[in-house]
Amino acid sequence: MSLSSPSLISALFFMGVLCSDLVAAEKGQNQSASLIPEPLTLEYALSMSERAESPEIMRYDAQRKIAQANQQLALSEQGFFAEVNGRLRYVEPVNIISSIDTYNNKNNDSKISLDINKRLYDFGRTQANIDASLASIASVESLYGDFVSSRKVAILQAYLNVLLADIIYNQTNEAMSVDYVALDKLRSRFELKQVSDIELLTVENDFRETRRALNQAASDQRLTRYKLAKLISPGHLSVKLKKPKLETIQALSESRKLPEIEQLYDMAYQKNPQLISMAHQIEAAQQSLNAYSAEKYPIISANLQAAEYARELGSSDKFRAGIEIWLPLYQAGQEDAKIKRSSGELLQLQAEKLQLKQDIEEQVLALWLRISDLKRQTGDTDFAMEYRDLYLDRSRALYELEVTSDLGDAMVELSQAQLFKAQTFFELAVSWAKLDALLGNDMDYFKQ
Repeated sequence: MSLSSPSLISALFFMGVLCSDLVAAEKGQNQSASLIPEPLTLEYALSMSERAESPEIMRYDAQRKIAQANQQLALSEQGFFAEVNGRLRYVEPVNIISSIDTYNNKNNDSKISLDINKRLYDFGRTQANIDASLASIASVESLYGDFVSSRKVAILQAYLNVLLADIIYNQTNEAMSVDYVALDKLRSRFELKQVSDIELLTVENDFRETRRALNQAASDQRLTRYKLAKLISPGHLSVKLKKPKLETIQALSESRKLPEIEQLYDMAYQKNPQLISMAHQIEAAQQSLNAYSAEKYPIISANLQAAEYARELGSSDKFRAGIEIWLPLYQAGQEDAKIKRSSGELLQLQAEKLQLKQDIEEQVLALWLRISDLKRQTGDTDFAMEYRDLYLDRSRALYELEVTSDLGDAMVELSQAQLFKAQTFFELAVSWAKLDALLGNDMDYFKQ
């Protein structure tokens, strides 16, 4: 069958009509997305991992501000506290005071004063609170780095899923063209009474199954684009994506060397952002425990006061300066309760860190095994492509000798091999990215 045969032309026209709504809808979505490059590139998509309007980014910004506010509150305990105190008060003094004090206003007992206080020493309570707040900020920053890494993995996965959906659609489109041609021929033979009803129904059933698969493939094209848009630019679907040359991106390529598993464990222990964040949380909890433990010790403060009185008495000092010592004697068990609660929180965080370490070990091992398998599988993809190329050459030769009537089966075989190769290299790239995120590695894959 030649490429210009009516049956094949009809099949291709049918497929064009089937996908026209999808393309038109996607183009309509992209009319307002002038800032999104077309075709979309992987480099641009990954650069959107820290877009400010992301709800996750907003949540981490909020956590950072809360941690910074706690730090500011802790630091303020070391500063000066100044306040103005005043009162307007009318009094009726006793007769003995009235007879002695004939100069002052007997009834106006108003007062205004400026009071300045400075904590001098509290046996480490304030410093422990400051250190706890600093550790909390460091924990949030580490979690933010982990979020950005995870988001890059998600964007990479979503981007490659779109490319796979396009490949599957094209492959299914080819398969449907082949089935349509076969069905068209069989219908002609059926009219000539050369085939039975069951033979025609079998081929028609295959055609309908392939058509359903094509409809699903078209839906997957739209859905994968939506998921990618949600990560980088909500509401704007990209019609075309540029296929990245993964072999030129060393960190995502098959040629990247895979270290021994023990070496990966050590790297994860030292640089995994979740473990680092957990370590900071434990430090913050330990410092909070230290602060609560110091509450049973005195607080030594200095104070200054300058005051004006409407009625001067013997205790009406215009200036005062002194050192005050505040010593708690009994707090109804509150200090012990705070220490026990803080100790429990510290123990809980230590248990969570141990569990997290084990979970990360398992994830690293699973990725190490999968990457090892995929690196071996890349050799199978080359073999599969070579076999399908030879199979296509053989089918083409038989077609030219008119031994066979079409090349459809060989073309489908070749597209399946191309899909297998793409799936292998795409999964390998995502696995490398997941491993980099666990190891705390730099994920700027396009840095020169």
